[in-house]
Amino acid sequence: MFHLQQALKSARNAGEPLKDVWKSLADETVRFRRSQLHMIASAPGVGKSAFALKLAIGSGASGIYFSADSDEITQASRAVSMLTGVPLLEVQKELRTGKYNDTLRELSRLRFVFDATLTLDTIEEVVFAYADLWGKWPEIIVIDNLMNISPDGESEGYQADENILSYLHELARITQACVIVLHHVTGNYEGSTDPVPLSGLRNKVSKLPVLVLTLYREENPLGGEDLGVAIVKNRFGKASASGNLTVKLACNLDVMDISDKQEGIDQGEWEGIKS
Repeated sequence: MFHLQQALKSARNAGEPLKDVWKSLADETVRFRRSQLHMIASAPGVGKSAFALKLAIGSGASGIYFSADSDEITQASRAVSMLTGVPLLEVQKELRTGKYNDTLRELSRLRFVFDATLTLDTIEEVVFAYADLWGKWPEIIVIDNLMNISPDGESEGYQADENILSYLHELARITQACVIVLHHVTGNYEGSTDPVPLSGLRNKVSKLPVLVLTLYREENPLGGEDLGVAIVKNRFGKASASGNLTVKLACNLDVMDISDKQEGIDQGEWEGIKS
């Protein structure tokens, strides 16, 4: 039991935001914070795993990435492409030659777990092993994704997901890590180019995360697609549960680039639009 001054002192890094990766999201009060649970959701193939990897790399935080949805080659190739700008297909061809070993060593602060199926016991064992090895708790923990975690007991559906999220919420408090869990949306939003509302989360599990972002793809009039980010819950800032508050990010997954869109357009782009 603490009085508030003692509690604040004991919290240390609790609530401290990670380094911002996208200024456009930070401008809309989206921050990923230590000791808090966050959720990123989308239909399959939209780019939530790429978004989470970009966040983990760009934040500079040390920690653990539970990559149940993507294997070793996939994650290593994506990371190298993000850091070098070399097209993903080219990286995959040369990944085992040793050409990118120095690039991969830059990411030694992130430890990856590639078990295809996770349990809460596995997650706990890995987190405590990390603390034993490094003498500190991880600053960031990414779970990709919620559907790959086997529930304890006989619960299923909404109750199973709520039990898992309750554990992850407590894990964030104990370790003061920024915990990010990836999740799916309901089937009627798969293939949609519209923002996904808070009610579109599979099993509607939105009670515990302090921040919920839903991702969708939107055609860019200049060519290609943007990655739309709907801010549907944000305990520390602006949000719209209906999905009306959105940020568009430039997205080129051929080179694993997810970045802030440039303000304005240059003359060449303007001539292309006019023609």
